[in-house]
Amino acid sequence: MGQSSFSSQLDAERAAILDRAAPSVFAVESQRVRQSAFLWRGGLLVTAAEPLDGAESLRVLKDGASSEGEVLACDLRTDVAVVRCAAAVAPALTPSTTAPRVGQTIAVVGRVAAGLTASWGSVHLSAGPWTTRRGATLARRLLLDVSLTHFTEGAPVLDIEGCAVAMAVRGPAHQVLGIPLEAIEAAVGDVVAHGHIAHGYLGVRVVPLALGVQARHRLNAGRAVLIVADVAQGSPAFVAGLEIGDLLLAIDGDAVQSSDRLLGRIQGKRPGETLLLTRRRGAAVDELTVTLGTRPAA
Repeated sequence: MGQSSFSSQLDAERAAILDRAAPSVFAVESQRVRQSAFLWRGGLLVTAAEPLDGAESLRVLKDGASSEGEVLACDLRTDVAVVRCAAAVAPALTPSTTAPRVGQTIAVVGRVAAGLTASWGSVHLSAGPWTTRRGATLARRLLLDVSLTHFTEGAPVLDIEGCAVAMAVRGPAHQVLGIPLEAIEAAVGDVVAHGHIAHGYLGVRVVPLALGVQARHRLNAGRAVLIVADVAQGSPAFVAGLEIGDLLLAIDGDAVQSSDRLLGRIQGKRPGETLLLTRRRGAAVDELTVTLGTRPAA
């Protein structure tokens, strides 16, 4: 096959992928930003959460039409927002049945004012699991070698079969991250079942205690540890045996030195997932595996 014939076939295959994806890809616009979104399941759109922080409503745009959308959930830990729009009627994207591979060809397909846009690239890194900078535990760490603008943040990442493999978001240091399908499905599933995204609950109140150099060496700890100041009756922490006065040294093997860090790790997990807490009580150090629950209704 000649070079021109090969190029023509490649262009035709890429155009077919975009044609199939086009009905399911939308633009969403709040007072501050415009970005891309796509239909997942249950007639719900998903998009990047961080740019929409604080927005309750937005406009959903496609092919010159504009409709009201409602932000049902905006999870900054996983960077997944779930949006409902009655006018967004289209087939949902088909999820890929295989995990993304390093070097795999991908396309980020979004919408801008002029219509559909696509950027082709590859998977730079596929590993996992990993913890996001806001404390969520995701099944896979995906770094994408692809161009991403503000308009295409929240767009689907497609493989060469046109199946969705992730959602594209902007990461630190100009990285492009792929939010894995497991996180998207979990967020949508929570919204469908409960009307919100469920986060883990431990049931403790802690106070940080700064340590001097000698105390750090004696406790084998960092600059601070957390003192358990209160344990809710019947909570996962209570069931696991945490008591007031216990020192928390680490979570899942990582030193914990601030209450915000502890809260982020707890809420980054879902009810039913576990935390491994390293505890010091008196002179004894042990580890507790705690199964997180759901915060009781107020």
